[in-house]
Formats: sequence, C-alpha cells, structure tokens
Amino acid sequence: MSVACGIVGLPNCGKTTIFNAMTAAGAEISEHGFSTLEAESAVVEVPDPRLGVLSEHIETLKVIPASVKVVDIAGLTKGSASGKGLGNRFLGALKECDALLHVVRCFENPRVHRDGPLDPEADMETVELELALADLDTVERNVDRVAKKARLGDRELQAELAAFERAQALLEEGKGLRTESWTSEERTFLRPLFLLTLKDVLVLANVGEDDLEGKGEVAVALALAAKNRGMGYLVFCGELEHGLRSMEADERALFQEEFGLKEPGLDRLIRSNYDLLKLQTFFTAGEKEIRAWTVARGSTAPLAAGEIHSDFVKGFIRAEIYSVDDLADHGSEAAIKSAGRMRTEGKDYILQEGDVCHFLVGR
Repeated sequence: MSVACGIVGLPNCGKTTIFNAMTAAGAEISEHGFSTLEAESAVVEVPDPRLGVLSEHIETLKVIPASVKVVDIAGLTKGSASGKGLGNRFLGALKECDALLHVVRCFENPRVHRDGPLDPEADMETVELELALADLDTVERNVDRVAKKARLGDRELQAELAAFERAQALLEEGKGLRTESWTSEERTFLRPLFLLTLKDVLVLANVGEDDLEGKGEVAVALALAAKNRGMGYLVFCGELEHGLRSMEADERALFQEEFGLKEPGLDRLIRSNYDLLKLQTFFTAGEKEIRAWTVARGSTAPLAAGEIHSDFVKGFIRAEIYSVDDLADHGSEAAIKSAGRMRTEGKDYILQEGDVCHFLVGR
C-alpha cells in the first residue's frame, strides 16, 4: 500500500528544514515567513537493514525498499482557513495524505523570525483550529448537498446527513474529529471528504542542538499537550538531521556518535509514522527482486498478496513463510526448509512484522 504524510505547522517552525532532512529534496529554506510558495512533495525510501540481510543470502537482480510520500505546504497562520497567509491555498495537497506531521518550534534562534516568546501549545492550537475551520467549510458544503435529497426519505442519505451534521457540530466548537468515536458506517460516509482533523497526527517537537532529548521546558510542555489530545509525539532536531543527511556515511556515523545519536532521526520518524498508522512490513525475495511491502497490521495472507497484485486475493492458495532471522541463522531458504523453519500458512493466517513470503496463487 502507498503511504503519504503531509507536513504542517506555523511559518518558521522548521517544516521545510525537516522536509529536506527527510527527502534530500533541496527545497529553499528561508529565515522569513511564507518562503514556501507552492506545495513540495518527494518520495522517501524507508530505511530497513533487513533488506541487507536478505540480499546477503539471496542472489537477486535488485532490492526495492518500501517508500513514503512526503508533502510540504506553506506555513499556516491564524486566519488561514479564511484566506489569510498562504497555507490555505495548499491544504488540498494534504487531502489524500494518510497522516499529518505537525512540526512545532521548540528552539530559540534570533536569526529566525518569531512573534513573541516560544509557546508550543498555543502554536499547536492555532494550526489545529485552522484545520478544523477548513474541515468545517468542507462539511457545510456536503450538508447542503445531501440535505435536500435526504428529505425525500432515503434512509442511507439520512444516515449520511446525520454523520455530516454531527461532524459539523463538533467542528463549529473548534474540535477536531480524530478523538471522537465514530461507527464504521459514519467513517464510510466521512472518508470521501478527506477531512484533515480525522487524520492521525504525529507532533514533531523541532528542538535545537542544545536539547536533543527534548527535556527542555517547552518540549516537555508540548509532549504533555500532544498526549492530552491523543496525538503521537517525537523529538526531532531538523537542523541537525538536515546536516547529517548531506554527509557521507562515514562522516555521518562520526557525527552521530559525537551527538550521542544511536540512529538517524529519519529512521525514528518513519518508524513512529508506521506505528501511528498501525502499519507493518513484509518481504518477498527471489532471483528477480527482493522487495519490502507495506500492509496494515492484522492483514491476512491473501490481503498481503493483494499488495503485489489485486488478482492474488481471489487466487490465493497458500503461503510459505519464514523470518529474516531464520535466514540469518541458516544461510539459505533450502537450509530453512531442512531445519523445519519454513511454515505453510493458509487464508486465515495473520501476517507478522518482517515475514518473508512466497505466495502460491491459482489462476
């Protein structure tokens, strides 16, 4: 499955720096607000050392990692939803994103403009309110669209209207929709609207190099605010990670050691995003290619096979499955079979993180 994340935040919070750190896209960074004049997007390969283990033991023509699309838009400001600033022009670019990465500034830098002292919770609230107002505009238009037809007595349209009106009432109070409980039927009605406040959010506390662990007062306050709102949270130093991204591997390793970083921030960020969206990885491996695939947690083997080709869902017969650790321990698929570690699973098998799969599919 394809995965897309949109980056939001106030001007000068470090969104574009983080976008460049993630993607190496080279988008222009400015110390002044509204430097992002159009939506930027790039595709990021998902770092996964298990691909290296697989290619070490299985001869193949190519190795294909999973990928994530990242979208960066102009900074939102108070009043963006009603036309102020630039960010509202590009909110449509976030509609089909699966999750939002909400960057909140937790660093001081006299060269980078900001109105007033650091206040991460207020900054977060400003952006959340603008997203809610943008959603309100969408919902109001759809209430008007459905209301006339619903009056004719169509029960499905009446249920759809009830879901829209419930969302409208919440949004009019300035509340986001993601923390509310929705029935599967209500979600079915709301899904085609691509509402921003229904999307999962990972709050990125963009800290300075003097607070890489996020233990400073403003970062701690932001962590609590995110937790209270049911959002994911991650500490990330955009400026440092952007610098590391431009280095050669050996130099990068030295700098990471100097700063006490066990792994690149990009790895933590993508893993946190997968956790947020309840995603997992499985692999296929053969002579033509070794490939990482993304699937929702709890997916059955036929649904995983369907990621390769939609026809495989109906044609699924069985799957031969082993783990990357099995391959590392035994050295080859033949040895895995000889050791009794190759499993044959049927249609009801729930895929596990890191499974290596060979699917048998009938025509």
